[in-house]
Amino acid sequence: MAMTPGGEEVIYEVECTIDPEIVADFDAWLPGHVRAVTACAGFTGAEIQSPASAPGESPVRRTQYRLQDAAALQRYLEQDAPRMRADAAARFADKVSFTRRVLRPATTEAPQAEAAITCQNCGSAVSDKYCPECGQAGHMHLMTIGDVTHDVVHSVLHLDSRVWRTLQSLILKPGELTNEFIAGRRQRYLPPFRLYLIISVGFFALSAVLPDAHMVRVNSAGEAIVAPVTLDLPEQTEVEVRQQIEELAADPATPQAVRDVAEKLRRPQDAATDDFSVKVGWPWLDGLLEEAAGKLRQGQDGGKRLSEAFLANAPKLMFVFLPLMAAAALLFYWKPRRLYAEHLVLFLHAHAFLFLWLAIAALVRTVASLELPLIDLLRFVNFALFLYVPWYVYRAMRVVYGNGRALTAFKFVMLSGIYFVLLGMTMLVGIVYSMLAL
Repeated sequence: MAMTPGGEEVIYEVECTIDPEIVADFDAWLPGHVRAVTACAGFTGAEIQSPASAPGESPVRRTQYRLQDAAALQRYLEQDAPRMRADAAARFADKVSFTRRVLRPATTEAPQAEAAITCQNCGSAVSDKYCPECGQAGHMHLMTIGDVTHDVVHSVLHLDSRVWRTLQSLILKPGELTNEFIAGRRQRYLPPFRLYLIISVGFFALSAVLPDAHMVRVNSAGEAIVAPVTLDLPEQTEVEVRQQIEELAADPATPQAVRDVAEKLRRPQDAATDDFSVKVGWPWLDGLLEEAAGKLRQGQDGGKRLSEAFLANAPKLMFVFLPLMAAAALLFYWKPRRLYAEHLVLFLHAHAFLFLWLAIAALVRTVASLELPLIDLLRFVNFALFLYVPWYVYRAMRVVYGNGRALTAFKFVMLSGIYFVLLGMTMLVGIVYSMLAL
C-alpha cells in the first residue's frame, strides 16, 4: 500500500463486497462505523458510495476517507485500524470481504460547459434538459390544449412509483425504510416526515367520516338487535330524540336489552358531566380547569365539545410526543452511538405504519359490523392486524439497531413502558389544553 508524500491530503478507500443475505444489516451498521473512523485524529471527512452491481454479482459498498496527510493515515493504521477491523470481523465474519488502497486527490479542470439558457421559472442557468435549481424543463414552448389535457390526466391518474415503493417497504419490511434513509438512499422513497404527515392526516379525516355508533332496533319478532347507524334516519330535533330515549327507558314493556342501551344513551346527556372535573394540584390552573368544567356541565352535551377539541389537537400533540420518544431511545442505544435524527426517523416511520394500521382496522371494523356472509373472517383479519403491530415494532428495532433477539426484546419492553407513560402524560396535557381552549 503506497503512501503519498507527507503534507498532501490523501484518500483512504475501503471497498466492501457483501453477501446479499446481510446487505440490510451491513447498510445499517456502516454509517455508524464511518462516523467512528472519522472521529479519529487526522480525518477530515468521508463519503459512502454504492456502485451499481450487475445481476448475479455481490453488492459493493465503497467508502473514501479523507485525511490531512500520509502521517495521519499511518497513525490510524497503527493505532486505531486494528480495533475497527476487529469490530467488523466480529459482526460479519466471512460474509464481507474488504479491499483497501490509498489514493491522491485528482486536480482536473472541469470541461467547458455548453452555452446555457436561462430558466423561465427561476432565472438560473440551464445547460441540460431540466433546470438544476427548480426542475422545470429548460426548453418551453407555447402551451396547447393537448398540453393542458395531458397535465390534467397526469395529475389525476398518475401516482409516483415512490408512493407504492414506500408503502410496500413500510408495511411488509419493518425497519427497511429507516435503514434506506440512514444509508442515504432517499430519492426512491417519500421523506419520513411527509409520509407520516400524509398518513396521519388521512387517518384523522377517515375517523371523522366512519360511523362510530350503533343503534338498537326491534325486528318483527320483537327481538332487540344492534345495527349500524345509517344515513337514512328521519330528521329529528335533539329534544325529540331525548324524549324517545326517555320513553324507551321508562316503558316496562320495552325489552330489557333495549332498556339497557337506552340507559347508556341517557347518561351522556345528564349524569356523565355532572361530576366532571380535572385537578392537577396547581391552584391557579385548577381554577381555570374548574371554570372549563363548569362550561361542560352547563352545556349538557356529554363532553362532545371537549372530545371534538381534543381530536382537533391530537395531531399537534404527536409532534411533541414523537421527539420525546426519540430522546428516550437515546438512553438505550448509546453504544455504538446513534444520532438523535436516526431515532426520530424510526419513530416517524413506526407511527406512519401505526396510523395506517389504525385506518385499515377501522375500515375492517366498520365492514365487520354489517350482517354479511363470511363476516367472521373479517373479524379474524382484524385480530391478526392487532397481533402484527407489536411484532412489527420489535422487528423494526432489530433490523435498524442490529441487536440480538433477547436484547431487542428487553429494550422493546422497556421502551414500550416509557412509551405509554409519555403517551398518557401527553394526552393529559392535551385534555387540559382542550378544556382551557373551550
